Amino acid sequence: MKQHRTEVIKVIRQQMEAETDPQKKVEYAKQLAKLLPRPRQARRPRKAEATPPSNRKKSIIDTHYGCALDDCPDGKKVQAVLVIEFEKRQRAAGRKFTEEERTACLEELFAGLSPRDRQAAEAYDANETA
Repeated sequence: MKQHRTEVIKVIRQQMEAETDPQKKVEYAKQLAKLLPRPRQARRPRKAEATPPSNRKKSIIDTHYGCALDDCPDGKKVQAVLVIEFEKRQRAAGRKFTEEERTACLEELFAGLSPRDRQAAEAYDANETA
C-alpha cells in the first residue's frame, strides 16, 4: 500500500510539473494534499535535567500559613511549627516518645532550622523564661 502510494505521489508530481494550465495544477495539488501526510505539531524538547532543589532552607518566619500563626511573633511562630512537626513525628510512630526520644527529636528539629529561625526561637525562649 505504501509503495503504491509513493508511486502515485511521484506520478502526480510529474504531471503537475509538466502541466501549464493553472486549473489542472490546482487539481493535482488537491490530490497530493490528500495523499501526503499532514504536518504534525512541533514537539517540545524535553528538559535537559530537572532543576536541583535549593540547598537553602525556607525560613519558617517567611512562610505564610494562612492561619493565626501569621500574626504571631517570630519566635512563637517557630516554636509552634516545631511543636506541630514533633507531634506529626509522634503520630507517625504511633506512640508517645520516651524522654530520650523526645530530646533527640527536638534536637534534630532544632538543628534543621535556618540560622534566622534558630535565633528567633532562642530570643523568644529567653524572653519567656525571664
